[in-house]
Amino acid sequence: MSRQLPPIDMHAHVDTRISARDLEGLGAVVFAATRSLAEFEQTLHRRDQVTIWGLGCHPGVRTAQAEFDAEHFAGLMRNTPLLSEVGLDGAARTDTETQVRIFRSILALAAQVPRIVSVHSKRATSHVLDLVEESGAPGIVLHWWLGSQSETQRAVGLGCLFSVNRSMDYERLRRAGVPLDRLLPETDHPAGNRAGGGLLTQPGWTLDVERAVADAYALTPEEVRAQFWSTLAGLTRSLDLDALFPMPVRAMLEAARHQATVPPEGHA
Repeated sequence: MSRQLPPIDMHAHVDTRISARDLEGLGAVVFAATRSLAEFEQTLHRRDQVTIWGLGCHPGVRTAQAEFDAEHFAGLMRNTPLLSEVGLDGAARTDTETQVRIFRSILALAAQVPRIVSVHSKRATSHVLDLVEESGAPGIVLHWWLGSQSETQRAVGLGCLFSVNRSMDYERLRRAGVPLDRLLPETDHPAGNRAGGGLLTQPGWTLDVERAVADAYALTPEEVRAQFWSTLAGLTRSLDLDALFPMPVRAMLEAARHQATVPPEGHA
């Protein structure tokens, strides 16, 4: 491939009023998480070329939890390949039973109609894995994962991927046995890239993640980006989601399937 594919940001929070052109100016493919069904509905009129808007119900947002309707959520799923941000939050003031009921219903939908599922698990890592295992839903990407070594190994065994930002300890993930092809980059803009002390605090700026992951796995940043794209392209193909992406991103996914990737021994 003669031209390198752009950076990927698997999890960022973006104001829905920002124009598609401004987001294209970031020079990255951004997976934008929403916190509620109402926020996602604000994106339905958009025709973004390189931004993918996720359908979410954040476990820490009381109004989002109170207004959740599974039937409405299921209807909105046809508009996106991404469910983001969903999950459990053990530190939130929202009702735990309500969180579990909603997350369980979302996972049940994702088991029937597969999507990429970006999962929040703050102080609820074990419970999240219990529900993921119970549901059998594919496409799980654990966002800003802080589970123990044994929980991380369990997540790998369940087939989960991990989206990692600059604030995270990649060596810890590697030591827990997470192979490079289970990682995808994120900013969690604005929180994640601010906390990580990166050069830029904007969606799509994952070059620092690429460099840090390259250091942890003894590779070059270029090899890491190629592997990120290969991982994403494999995920979307396995879930049969390409048709739900904008045409430019579809072309990138197809290009990624024909590029050279890191050999297995690079997955230290």
